[in-house]
Amino acid sequence: MHENSDKAGLGSSSTDQENSFTVTLEQVNSAFGISADTLRALAASHGITPEALLVRAATAWAQADIPDFDLDTPELTPAQNEYLKQRENSRAATTTSQPPTLTDAFKRFSEGPGDNHENARPNPRNGGHN
Repeated sequence: MHENSDKAGLGSSSTDQENSFTVTLEQVNSAFGISADTLRALAASHGITPEALLVRAATAWAQADIPDFDLDTPELTPAQNEYLKQRENSRAATTTSQPPTLTDAFKRFSEGPGDNHENARPNPRNGGHN
């Protein structure tokens, strides 16, 4: 990971390019992302590294978004890959010149079809409230 500034405090020690990513963080918190300072503070408050926090966030997103996602299965099933590919193709077909906003992506994430994950919101029966 790298910040938008000249600091390299979150640099990865891994040279395995296939299993690592560079993450560019905002210089200040905004609707488009958090700053490196915020990421560090949030991670420290949980007693984990910033990298671990990002991996956990991505894991939670996958659980919420991918139908029947199983953390005990090392790879996506063909059906799950097809689901993601269909969404990619559908998005590509309907995307105009502007990419979707972060708000749109988060809405899709929070309203996604992954109903069976550990953090799924309960649906009250008969119109009841939680």
